Amino acid sequence: MIGINWTALIGFKLSWFALVLFQDLLLIPVLLFVAWSLWRCSNAERLAWLALAVVGITLDSVLQYSGVLSFTGSIWLPLWMLVLWLVFSLVVVQVFSVYLQNYWIAALIAAVSGPIAYLGGAALSGQMQVSSTTEAYIALALCWGCYGVLSGWSRKFYA
Repeated sequence: MIGINWTALIGFKLSWFALVLFQDLLLIPVLLFVAWSLWRCSNAERLAWLALAVVGITLDSVLQYSGVLSFTGSIWLPLWMLVLWLVFSLVVVQVFSVYLQNYWIAALIAAVSGPIAYLGGAALSGQMQVSSTTEAYIALALCWGCYGVLSGWSRKFYA
């Protein structure tokens, strides 16, 4: 049985809601949580975290540029979304990656849960919009499926 890092998981969930609901207003507490969590990580975990965060930010930037995602009043990813990637990549390293070792399961879980998280975030934030076209949903599922596989594969470098 694998032990779950409850601190990381609960911290991520609280951070997700804080950033989605309040955007830039709660950046500092979330960044403090990220800094505290990184302080407790090994160097290899920090490197995997940084790589996954950069990939995620790049992924969202491409999705925004292509029109799959958009943010009210912003042509770039807003700061709260960048910080959301920092905290999400942290929970991937500390919690989720252990469950993503089977690449088919990783692709399936991520291809379903990633787009659902975007739709939930869009419904709650009032600032983010997700294109409702079939192509947009396919693009989200494919991108997230690949991110899920990368998340599981990255574990080889720090576990």
